[in-house]
Amino acid sequence: MRDGSVSSRSRSFGFTLVELVLSVILFAVLTVATALILRILLVTWSSQERRGGIAINLDRGIEEMARDLRKAREVQSTAGYDEIRYRLGTGSYYIFYLYNTDDSYIPPPAFSQSSYQLRRAPLNGGINGTFTYGAGDIVVNDVVPPSTSDLSFSGSLVTIDLTVTRADETIRSRTQMRPRNV
Repeated sequence: MRDGSVSSRSRSFGFTLVELVLSVILFAVLTVATALILRILLVTWSSQERRGGIAINLDRGIEEMARDLRKAREVQSTAGYDEIRYRLGTGSYYIFYLYNTDDSYIPPPAFSQSSYQLRRAPLNGGINGTFTYGAGDIVVNDVVPPSTSDLSFSGSLVTIDLTVTRADETIRSRTQMRPRNV
């Protein structure tokens, strides 16, 4: 071996079949683990984005209600109806109520559906006046019906307790306030 020849074993620079198979298996395991972690991150991000959107809309709706009710001169609520009637200024009467196209407004409302819109509509004929069921501006969508959600006025305290469900996300927001002018 001193004649300058190199053994065939020391000149081999390739991989053995076992090393190649182990490398492929290790690469596959790392790829699957990375894909699972990425999927979990994307699902979590999507869920948080959806929850954030629901929370923003719900908070905006409750703030809109609270702003109107703080300025109210007169407030009224009927047990079982989950609605709040109020007067702004000298003669503008409004109602916050839950609406679903497949439900009827036969006193008291049945609340037989799984999801409602919270609406604000004008009242005709004073605080005990009438309104067109389905009329008015949408304040919040996808509201869970009573007994989970609650719109009521007792003593001098207004309770706004709304739960919103979209897809598999549920957010609840509750506040109580006293109208300043009642």
